[in-house]
Amino acid sequence: MLLTGLTIVAYGLRTIPLKEIGTNWFKQGIYVDKNDGPFLQNWSVDLVLSQINQARESAGFSKIKINTKLNQAALSRLSVIISEGDYEGSTTGLTRELATKNAGYDANLIGDLLLLDFFKTNDAIDYWVADQITKGTLFHPDFREVGIAVKNGQDKVSVYVILVAPRRVIPSPKKITWGGPELWRAVNDRRIEMGVNPLIQKNELCTIASIRLNQLLELGKLDGHEGFVPVLNRSDLKWISEKYNVSEFLAQGYATPKETIGAWENTLGHKVLLSGGEYVWGCVYAQNSYSVAIAAY
Repeated sequence: MLLTGLTIVAYGLRTIPLKEIGTNWFKQGIYVDKNDGPFLQNWSVDLVLSQINQARESAGFSKIKINTKLNQAALSRLSVIISEGDYEGSTTGLTRELATKNAGYDANLIGDLLLLDFFKTNDAIDYWVADQITKGTLFHPDFREVGIAVKNGQDKVSVYVILVAPRRVIPSPKKITWGGPELWRAVNDRRIEMGVNPLIQKNELCTIASIRLNQLLELGKLDGHEGFVPVLNRSDLKWISEKYNVSEFLAQGYATPKETIGAWENTLGHKVLLSGGEYVWGCVYAQNSYSVAIAAY
């Protein structure tokens, strides 16, 4: 008996014109799923799947489910292994990755298990767990779907199992479509709701908010107000802090103005932007979820 090794690989091969390998062989009876064998009961896809899932559950891992596309991929691989002795796909070019791709399945991780001329009276799970490589395949936590091909003989069986983790589709981040004007309205609406006066916009405060927003966008993160005092101390802007008591409020990463307001309202030291009646003037700049609010009295 020969055993195929496991290598978990990132999938990304070019298509080789071998998509039809295994089709004719399948029609000739590679997949036998019936229970009328002359000597020993034939193995079936359901039987192999049940044994695999029982072993995975007993070891604390999730069940895997059959995928018909992967069944076709497994069939193609078993055909070249039996007919060509091509265990890795190096002779025919039909690797497990290509077989999976040809079947129309987009996989992220791929592993396989093989039984070749295996006595039906033996235990497949015991055989696979006896080797650390195939045991790692059988119990890999990322595998979610499986394809199985079975070829029965009188007292022996050949089985090829291909296990995969589907490629994860990472959703594109939501585009931030709001900016300073929307956040400014949200700030004043919340101040009115909390029983204090809305802020009156001051152009000199907008100058500070604009500078600070550009600093944060260039930095790519909030700076904990480290840049605020240096801006106030600039020779051309120092008069502003001499004339007003100026405060800065920062936020980043919120999907909407309402979420940004909620973050300020529930953060110690920031709620005063929304509830502080002492503030008279202000300005808000925002872009790509970076938000700078300047308030003064």
